[in-house]
Order: sequence, then structure tokens, then C-alpha cells
Amino acid sequence: MSNPTRKSELVLVICFLAVIAGVPVAQTCLELARHERVQATDVLRYQPTAKNLRQFEHTLEEKSWFQQQLRPQVQRFLFTTLHDTGAKGVLGRNRWLFYRPDLRYLVEPDRLETDTSGSKWVQPPDRGTHRESAEKAILRFRDQLKERDITLVVMPVPGKPSVYPDRVTGRAVGSEQQFQSPTLELLNALQHQGVATVDLFAAFRAARESRGLTKDTGELYLARDTHWTPQGAQLAAQVVAAKLGAMHLAPAAKKEFRAQGVAVTRWGDVLDMMQIPGLRATFAPETVQCLQVLDPALGPMVPGASDRPGTYCYPGQQAVVLVLGDSFCRIYQYPEPQSLGEVPATAGMAHPAESGAKRLLPGSAGFISHLALALKSPVDAIVSDGGAATDVRRKLSTNPEILEGKQVVVWEFVERDIALGAQGWEEVALPRKLQ
Repeated sequence: MSNPTRKSELVLVICFLAVIAGVPVAQTCLELARHERVQATDVLRYQPTAKNLRQFEHTLEEKSWFQQQLRPQVQRFLFTTLHDTGAKGVLGRNRWLFYRPDLRYLVEPDRLETDTSGSKWVQPPDRGTHRESAEKAILRFRDQLKERDITLVVMPVPGKPSVYPDRVTGRAVGSEQQFQSPTLELLNALQHQGVATVDLFAAFRAARESRGLTKDTGELYLARDTHWTPQGAQLAAQVVAAKLGAMHLAPAAKKEFRAQGVAVTRWGDVLDMMQIPGLRATFAPETVQCLQVLDPALGPMVPGASDRPGTYCYPGQQAVVLVLGDSFCRIYQYPEPQSLGEVPATAGMAHPAESGAKRLLPGSAGFISHLALALKSPVDAIVSDGGAATDVRRKLSTNPEILEGKQVVVWEFVERDIALGAQGWEEVALPRKLQ
């Protein structure tokens, strides 16, 4: 081998090692200059389990100066040149944006639950698939409520790609009705086990057929958000109210509510999660018409300062229906980040209610209020963004008051949580009985 070639290879190796070592060394020097703890030493502070190592990796990525400063610029370049939307988003047809985990859930096979024991030597005795775990948790929760003479109604919410596969890819145009979500298998299994379910897949498919599959008005989901439009939330509430009526579970006591129209301008959470600089100049915000439901005496049905986080209790313990849900119940109903949108001054609410870094958009116009409107009866709720599989039941387990007097629990969760929920499907005990 010639001497110049050897020198070139040596220089290449040195440059390669410098690139690899330069990032952690520069990050360590920066943390020392800021008098911060060196994050790389965390690997020595905790037991090296799979869970701790994943958390260590996540923390390194989150605290990295290079990621914070350089990654947004690289992402912007890739989006401009290659339409690469990053790890969270997928660019569909007609400039619709989809949440990547929604698509992953639809295309990936049903897999075994991840081992959470923290040790390679311990194997869970009866580890099942994601769908089996969800079914088991739902059946157990149904039985727990049945012991209290409370009926469980389960409502998985379709992800946006399940309702609009034709907006993901042109290959689905003309065959939208042939697409079958794997969630339908769970619904069928639950029905065979005697669990009351709400099939929003059929309801939304029928709504698209009646409105025309290619029509751009009256959409059920937002174009650049993971969630439904106000029309989608209202339709879901009407379907649940009809289900309760058919089961003779609709509340007997009736209460009149009033409604008013409010326009809301939203940027979309998928756009927000992509974290690519300058995207708001590329994608215009969406303006949607909400129907805000108001109690004649109380006004908007939103949590007060004394309510637990994510919890709404109608005053006087009058509600016999309790809703457990995720951000599909929160949107238009509870406060959310101010970065997601605003209520235009022309909508009659020049100064929407704000709470810290959150505001109501517009408040009391989501699924919860529209279910109360459809039932003509108050509704209580516990909501946890991304936590409808387990976290809402944990919150319920520490709140015995909210379960008193209930006859029905409506459990809403987005379908991707069947396989990709942050906390899985753990068994959670009901709160103690007060009476």
C-alpha cells in the first residue's frame, strides 16, 4: 500500500473519530460551563435495566445542544427538498398531515406486549398480544363496574387514517370502504363477550358516504391535526346517546342546555409536533365552526379551579353518566396549549378564558358537552391526554366521589393506544365505595 493512500485512510479515520467524539465532548464541556450535571454520567447512577437505558437515551437526546440547534434546521431543509416530515408526521394528499403512530398501528402486526419487568431473567407468565391485553383489561373493568351495578360502554375512536385512507395515498382512492381497521377485531371480540360497544367506524363511514367521499366540506377530522372536527365530535356524541337510549340507559332526568356558534382557528397538533421551523408560513391554519354548549345557570361546562386536573364534576352530583377519555374528549372542551390556535375576535369571544400556558378553544364545545346536550342530562368526565388506556382509570381509582350515583361509564380511547399506548393496559382497582 502506498504511503499517500495510507495517509489518506488515516486522515479519514481521524476525521470519523473526531465527528463521533466531538458531539459528546462538546456537550460535556457545555454542561460544565453552565454548571449543570453531566448527563452522560447518568448511565452510572441507575441500574442498567432496559427501561433505565431507554430513559437515559431519551434524556441525552432531549438535552443535546446539537439536536436543539441543528436538528430543526436540518428538518426544515429535508422538508423543503424531500417533503420529509420527520418522525412524528406523514404528508398525505391535499396537504393533509397524519400522525405516524396512527399509521404504524394500522400496518404493523399485533405483537406481544413488551416485557416491563426490568430484568432479562424474569419473564411475565402470561404475556399476550397488545389486542389481547386490551381485551383483558376491558373485560376486567367491565366486571368491576358490574359489581357496582354500573354499565360499561366502550368507544374506540378511529384514527384519522382509518376514516380517510384516501387522504394518505392515492392508491386508496375508490376503495375506501374496503379498508378494515384491526380495531374491528377487538370490537367483535368484546361484543361476543357481552361488552356494550360503540362502532364509530360504521358511523363515520356512513357519514362520509352521505356527504360524498371527495367532498371537502363537512370533514370529520382536521387536516393537520390528529383529532376530529367539531362535526366529528358531535356525531360521536349523538351515536353514543342513541346507543344508551337503545339500551334503556339514557338518564331519566332531563335538563335543557343552550348552544351558540363559535369559530376557532387551529394550527393542528401534528404541525406542532413536527417542530420544523417556518411550517406555519407553509400551512395555513384551519377555521372550524364549533357549537358551544352552555348550562343556562352555570355557563360553560368546564373544570373549575377546585376540580382535580383533567376532571369535571357537574355541581350537585347530578350526573349519572361518567366519561373516561383522552385528548379526543379534551379538544374543544378543556384548556389546551395556546400555541395550537385562537378564538377570533369576530366570534364573540374577544378574550377567551386562559389558565397559565393554556386557553379554552373555545371550551364546552367538545364530545363531553355534546353528549350532555344529546342526553339532555349532565355528564361528568375524567380526561388524560394519551392516557385513556390506564391513566384515566388510575385517576378514577383515587376519586371515589365521582363514581357515586353513576349508572353508565363511557370509556373512550383512540385506537392506536391498543398497541402503542404509553402505559399499556394495566389492571387498576376501582375506588372504595363511599356508601
